[in-house]
Amino acid sequence: MSEDIVLTASLRDPGYPRRLRQQGYIPMVLYGRDLGNLHLQVSESELERVMTLGAQRGLLQLRVDELDEEERVVMVREIQRDPVERDILHMDLYQVDLTENLTTTVPVYFEGEEEATAGIGVLQHEVRELEVECLPVNIPDYLLVDISHLTLGDSITVADVPSPEGVEILTDPTDIVVTLVQPRMEEEEEDEEEEEIDLDEDMAREPEVIGEEQEEEEEPEA
Repeated sequence: MSEDIVLTASLRDPGYPRRLRQQGYIPMVLYGRDLGNLHLQVSESELERVMTLGAQRGLLQLRVDELDEEERVVMVREIQRDPVERDILHMDLYQVDLTENLTTTVPVYFEGEEEATAGIGVLQHEVRELEVECLPVNIPDYLLVDISHLTLGDSITVADVPSPEGVEILTDPTDIVVTLVQPRMEEEEEDEEEEEIDLDEDMAREPEVIGEEQEEEEEPEA
């Protein structure tokens, strides 16, 4: 977890987000129970430093220059990015109560992928994140699943994903997370071979009639 990461921000007036970004700041909103909404801004360089340290997941500490002597414990709730450049345009932060459960999403990682896919198949991902409920301090960085035993056609469902103590997975247990399937390249090659065979058969059944075409093109002598 990233609760040791400290992000320093300052208060801002609501509105004019484009002007803020032109000045090198990213607008943010902090909200939470009994808190209301605090409109904040953070420099692009400060935010980039914190994001590089892994603040996008888990907990981090926030200090608001005009308000805080000590850091608040918060988590990133939403990040809005430019659809083309992928630059961060806006961020929502949530101030957490360390004594109350919260819900969040956690990525699913796999071990044993080399054994499962060794020359026989590829992984078809259906779900890459699961919704969990737990105390803030128990939020896992990821959920790890062993897939080394999979054979072609086998699937891993949410029910197969182990969860750490104190963490409840809320996603439907019947949802498929990943399936080991045949590589699509082999399927495409087989389809191409079938098309070539069909074309050859059609050509064999319909020989070209050259004489008739020549007779149609020739004009009768005067």
